[in-house]
Parts: sequence; structure tokens; C-alpha cells
Amino acid sequence: MFSKVLPFVGAVAALPHSVRQEPGSGIGYPYDNNTLPYVAPGPTDSRAPCPALNALANHGYIPHDGRAISRETLQNAFLNHMGIANSVIELALTNAFVVCEYVTGSDCGDSLVNLTLLAEPHAFEHDHSFSRKDYKQGVANSNDFIDNRNFDAETFQTSLDVVAGKTHFDYADMNEIRLQRESLSNELDFPGWFTESKPIQNVESGFIFALVSDFNLPDNDENPLVRIDWWKYWFTNESFPYHLGWHPPSPAREIEFVTSASSAVLAASVTSTPSSLPSGAIGPGAEAVPLSFASTMTPFLLATNAPYYAQDPTLGPNDKREAAPAATTSMAVFKNPYLEAIGTQDIKNQQAYVSSKAAAMASAMAANKARNL
Repeated sequence: MFSKVLPFVGAVAALPHSVRQEPGSGIGYPYDNNTLPYVAPGPTDSRAPCPALNALANHGYIPHDGRAISRETLQNAFLNHMGIANSVIELALTNAFVVCEYVTGSDCGDSLVNLTLLAEPHAFEHDHSFSRKDYKQGVANSNDFIDNRNFDAETFQTSLDVVAGKTHFDYADMNEIRLQRESLSNELDFPGWFTESKPIQNVESGFIFALVSDFNLPDNDENPLVRIDWWKYWFTNESFPYHLGWHPPSPAREIEFVTSASSAVLAASVTSTPSSLPSGAIGPGAEAVPLSFASTMTPFLLATNAPYYAQDPTLGPNDKREAAPAATTSMAVFKNPYLEAIGTQDIKNQQAYVSSKAAAMASAMAANKARNL
């Protein structure tokens, strides 16, 4: 029954799961009692500029609405449902909560207000993403911006084009993908906007190898190869490719694996180098570091687009989102910091709100500094 669903897996019995049919989808997926099916986000759900967080939300491993998510819930979800140890996500979580406090203007404590605020540009979100457009990519005026939060098929295709015709890719391929994305963003962004975020993207490269390298290959731990169909399905659907034979790596990947893969990507020789590369794009990069309010963070409006889900029929029968209901509301449920509903046209009010929050934070920081002198 499932021979067509699992074409790349020789023996399903080798997996630590049985195979189950997802209700109403025609899709089989490895199943244990902790595995939940994909449910498309609705127009009022909050989603991040991050396919990992969005996949966890779409499967209900963190709150499906993408709001009020505790640090412990995030840690458990990555560990239990992605096979990613806490050591890997510690820095990213720290930065997420810093951005949460920055955007909302108050300490978020142990609960991330929502996923959407992570799209604040040049913070947790960054330029030259593998699958998102930059905040000011292709705009005509300095005050214009576009959706930098949702998956963008055209952008992701520029990543896939580098490895066209392959079933797997290695460190050198990933280095070429990385350089391609930097080059295109550098060319297409509004002049003066592009900021190279090499340390963050390096960690993301290692994360991709940690999550979707092909564990069916005998040398996967030492020389991992990313299975492209797994990567494509995960990013495009923001869902886990269970039906393609994927399951969370076991034992869970630790930070040592991710940093080793990241370093190997940067050290790998490439066969071609795109033009328009920013200075320092090639070669070793600096470490990713915790964000701080001491850094020059600037408040920006965030896009109010409805959450993405794949609807492209060319993706074929394995696309779980083809039957998902389309967003019909013209209201953005959030405004920065994503707590109140406003019309999508009400940008002036949103700008005023962001500015008032920034001014209040600046005053509080100045007062605190004066007290400490």
C-alpha cells in the first residue's frame, strides 16, 4: 500500500516507527504515539521567518496559533520532534527572547509572545535567507518594504537551482548555495540595506545538515549528505517529510555536529563564485553571538501578510496543503507587537505604535543608565 509513498526507503521496518495513513490526505508517514499530523495555519495564526518553528507549530508540537510559547515547550519540541538538542538552539532562543522584549517593549519572561515578531529585520531575521525575501528587496523607495516572514518559492528555487539534478548535496554544494543567496540579495536589495549575516546563516547551514542529512547512508555522521527531497519538502510545506522516510535523528544532534558542519561548509572549495559578493563572503566567518539592546537595533514595521501554506499543484500529491482553506480575511490580526487587530491598510497607526514603543524603551534605557552612573 505504501510502496509508492516511501520510494527512497528500502525497509520501513528499519525505522523506529510503524507507518500510518494521515486521515484524508492519502499520505503515509512513520508514526509513533508522539507524532501529530500537519494542520495548515489559519489566517489568524502567527508564524515566523523560520521553517523549523513553523513546522513545529503546523504539527502542534508547539501551540498551533503560534502564541504564548514557553522556552521549555520550544526546547522539548526541538528535542523530541526534530532530534535537535538544547545545545543547538540555546543561542537562537536567547536571541528570540531578546527580540521579543525589544519589539513588545517589556520583558517577555519565559513566554514568547508570538512567532511573527521574530520577523523584525536584522535581528533574529536576516538578509540572504535560503527561502525568504529580504525586507527591502526590490523596493523602489527607502520607506517601502515587503514580506520578509513567509516562505517565498522564487527565493528558495534560487537555492535549489545550485543543486539541480542531484538527489543529495555536500558541504561544497551548500557553500555555493550560500554564496548564491548572498550575491542575489546584495544585488536586489535597496541600496544601503543589505547586511551580511554570515554567522547566523552558517548555523542554519549546519542545522540543515543536522536535520535532513540522509541517515540511510553508511557514512552519514562523518560525511553527511543532505537529502534534497527532505529539505525541499520541509521548507516548501513547513511540515516534516515523514512520508518520505524521514524521522528525527537519533541520538539527537548536539551543537558540536552543527558547528563542525558549518565550519566544513565555509572551508569547502566551490567550483564557481557568483559576482556581486559582499566583502568577506568567502572564507571563515565570525561566531554567532547573543543579541543585545546595546546593539544598534532599529524598529521597523513588520509585514502583516497572512501565514503561508503551499498551494502550488506542481508540488504533486505529497503536498499536504493543497486542500487547505485560503485566507479570506482582509484584517491583519496583529500589529507590532502583534497584540491588536488592525486593517492591513492602517500602516500609519502601526508606524506610530512602533515609534512610541521605541521612544519609551530609549527613555527607560537612558534612565537606567543614569541610575548606574
